[in-house]
Amino acid sequence: MIDLAACDVVFLSFDEPNADSHFARLAAAVPRARRVHGVRGFDAAHRRAGEIASTPHVITIDADNLVVDPGFLDDRLDVSPRDLGCVFSFSSRNALNGLEYGNGGVKIWPRATLLGLRSHEHAGRSEAAVDFCWTVPYFQVNRVISEVHVTASPRQAFRAGFREGVKLNLGGGRLSYEVLPHLPRAEALLRHAGEANHERLRIWCSVGTDVENGDWAILGARLGCTMVALDGFAHARVADYGWFADFWQDEILPRHGDEAARRSTLIALGRRLREELGLVIADLDAEGSAFLRSVYRGRRARGPMPVD
Repeated sequence: MIDLAACDVVFLSFDEPNADSHFARLAAAVPRARRVHGVRGFDAAHRRAGEIASTPHVITIDADNLVVDPGFLDDRLDVSPRDLGCVFSFSSRNALNGLEYGNGGVKIWPRATLLGLRSHEHAGRSEAAVDFCWTVPYFQVNRVISEVHVTASPRQAFRAGFREGVKLNLGGGRLSYEVLPHLPRAEALLRHAGEANHERLRIWCSVGTDVENGDWAILGARLGCTMVALDGFAHARVADYGWFADFWQDEILPRHGDEAARRSTLIALGRRLREELGLVIADLDAEGSAFLRSVYRGRRARGPMPVD
């Protein structure tokens, strides 16, 4: 039994435009919440959370995550003794596209795991270069206790889409096309990344035009997927804050700041993903996006995830 009311709560932020408002709401509901802000690097920020905490388990909340069930943080979590060393990741509902999975969700960590983490920019193994879930004991819980809001600005929306467009081409931290180079890329993606990730990738690349800045997120997802699946992009770069800042400022914003240019690129990327990767995605209008999000009920994963 983990007494969540006795766990330190740490809010992680870097440059998210909605971070201050989200933290204010969290602190009002959970006064013990503390904040780690401006630490460069995913791994470094999580290590810092472990350093400022003192409890055996630590709850982390990302800046773009709005907790809609704060009472959960004062509850108790009944877990099997064999799973006490796991990171528990709770599903979050994405306000952009309706997906519900671990991306951006509230997490409960053994403090020792946070302090010894080696992922992202400090990855000791290539599988941990873009996420920690493949190299630490990790337990996915389907309960939705928060919402992810990633479209407060064009930059935030594009970055969120681009990261998922890249990450959803992976399985076990490894790129599908490198694991199964003998297969056609469409088949390699589905077989290695799995049906759930395949479906999530298609939705990131299709849904959200009815949301402000949603087209930026779809552009990011389509471009990230195209670059990593078809153009040889080094996927570990998505964890590099400096690289992304330059990419956004020097390449993305000048070329796609105009809505018509953005729309043209979206259509071209969609055509390429359908023809060269066999990815079934749609160019939905605002009404179509809103309808799909209202009826979509996605695949769910639960239980311990395998660690390589």
